[in-house]
Formats: sequence, C-alpha cells, structure tokens
Amino acid sequence: MASAASRQAYRERGIARGRAPLLGAAGALAIAAGCALAGCRSSSSKSEQSPKGDPAGTGEPAAARPPAVPFKVAFNTWLGYSPLVLAKEKGFLKEAGLDVEFSILESIGEKNSALLRGAIDAVGHTADSAVTSASAGVDGQVVYVFDLSNGADGILARRSIKGIPDFKGQKVALEPGFTGHFFFLSLLSEAGLTPADVTIVPMDTGSAGSAFAAGQVEAAVTWEPWIGKTKAMKDAHVVVTSADRPGLIVDVLYMNRATIQKRPEDVKAMVLAMGRAVDWYNDHTAEGDEIIARFWKLPLPEEKETVAGIKFMSLPRNAEFFGTESAPGQLLDTVRRANDVWLKAGITKKPVDPASVIDFASVNRAAKEKR
Repeated sequence: MASAASRQAYRERGIARGRAPLLGAAGALAIAAGCALAGCRSSSSKSEQSPKGDPAGTGEPAAARPPAVPFKVAFNTWLGYSPLVLAKEKGFLKEAGLDVEFSILESIGEKNSALLRGAIDAVGHTADSAVTSASAGVDGQVVYVFDLSNGADGILARRSIKGIPDFKGQKVALEPGFTGHFFFLSLLSEAGLTPADVTIVPMDTGSAGSAFAAGQVEAAVTWEPWIGKTKAMKDAHVVVTSADRPGLIVDVLYMNRATIQKRPEDVKAMVLAMGRAVDWYNDHTAEGDEIIARFWKLPLPEEKETVAGIKFMSLPRNAEFFGTESAPGQLLDTVRRANDVWLKAGITKKPVDPASVIDFASVNRAAKEKR
C-alpha cells in the first residue's frame, strides 16, 4: 500500500488520485506535446494491405484516404480511464483508423466549458458527473463505461456508528459535489435519511481521511490509503465501500451528442478498440500495469494498489450494463439515482431525462460486431 507521503507527492505532481470535483482549480494541463495518436486513415503501409497490395485484394494500388479527423478527449487525472490509454498505446485505435488527442482538465467546470465550446469531443467522467454536465446544458451522452469502483471508495466511521442509519446527527467530512458525496447521499437515501440529517464538513477527499484519523469528525467519505489505515485504529472501521454497492460509482466516456451523430461508425470503432484493450489487459496484466503507471506517472506499486480497487469493463459487460432502450441495464438506474440525489442536494438545479444521457446504440452495435 502506498504511503500517505506517496499520495501527497502524487497530488502535488498534479496527478491527484480521484475523479474531478464539481468545482476545481482552473486551467488545463496538457499531458504531453503531440500526444495525439498517429493513426491516420491510410492504406499505404504494406503491413496493412492485402497480399496483392490493396485492402480489397484487386491487385490495384490502394487509394490513400484522408487523415481521420482527431477525436479530442479530456481526462482528469484518474487511471480508471486507462482502457482508452491502452487502446492508444497498443495501437488498437490506430488499427481502427482513429486519431485521438488527449488533454487533462481537472474540474467538471473546465470539462463542461470545453464541451460547450466544441473544443473537445468527449471527457472522462463518472456517471453522476454526466448528470451534472447534462443539467448544466452540455448536450452529451455516455458511450462507454471504463470501469466500476470495487472498493476504491468508502466511508469510515467510529465504531459506535455501525451502519448508515447511525449517521443521523453526525459530522461527516467529504468533498461536496464530488463522486464520494453522491455515494454517501445515495446510501443516506437508502436508509431513509436526507442531507439535512447529517452535518457535512467540506474538505477535499484526502483531507477528509486525515481529519477522521485526527478525531476531528465522526466519519469521512474517502479513499486509500485511509480505508486501509482504519485497521490500525482502535475506534474506527469501514462502514461500507464501493464494492458493497457495485455499479454505483462508474467511470464513463461522456461525448457530445453532435459528435455521436456525425461520426457513429468512428464512435463504434472507438468502443470496439477500448473493449479490445480491456481483453488485452486481462491477458497481459503485468505489461498493462507498466503502461498505465508510465502514462499516469505513478510508481508501479501505487498503480497496482489503485487498480486493485476498480474493475475495467469488457465490451460484453458494457453491453449488459447499458442494456437497450427497451430493456435498460444498471447504468440507467445509476444515472436516475444521480439525477434524484443531486437535485435533492441542490448540486443541480434542473432535472435531466436519465435515458437521454445514455447512448445505448454505440455499445450494442460494437458488441454485436464483436460477436
């Protein structure tokens, strides 16, 4: 397990372990100059041609196609988005004829602004953040689920707080508008409690863990290493983690609806490439971990620790999680819950149609083609 000092160094390098809070620091950080994928739509490479020199096998020279219009995708610094990173690094996007450019935008406000301007085509989000973006007027849809949190997020409390109903009247440290806030409010709702039944002590997610350890609050919504540290605390325990509520915290690719409508075949190809990347990672985990650690500038042990708390979603699992418009899967339930939770908490002011935030077609078309 990475030390607290390692976590702090990670944060100070601008690679904070977590999803973007609703209100973050302004400013975009480019990952690297020229980090666009080099996969133009070209048939000039001999390795990509048929034995007779062209894709159709006619014996005639293949006509060069124009370069692909780049997809511009922004992430906050969280390695849950790594299926797209792996699809780039292993050349799966290039083989699909796609060109993708990455950039870093840390806050939801920055992401929304870039999407509204048309400066980017898509962002790495959580499902609940897709709701806040849609409520803010960003006309987009979820086209892919990268991963689901499997213990990477959790709620710590004094041992006198045995379950969620016991949080009534307690002080809870968390980051308002952040995914952990959604997780906590969802659990309160399940227990018949409202936000007014607890006292929220606002602070960033890492500081929430340290505040709990220092005895400043009765509970905290946080992540590792604080979840693991509770084992050494006499009067502390983990009440619940994301592993106990699978599918509630999920990382997604949220794309402008205009892009989806203009480039449906390319969106499908990107989904296929990401599914291929997850399959490859499952068969080559050690190499995959090295690629992920290098891309996100993480020590390998810390990368492994973080990956252990999530589950990358395969294409078949995506198709199941999305379902169809007529028979939706769990994703719709998560989006619907986020819409309700954020409205009640006052984080969003305008409700959204949960089904309208999901692009059921791209994943299902990709899954059908894979079969």
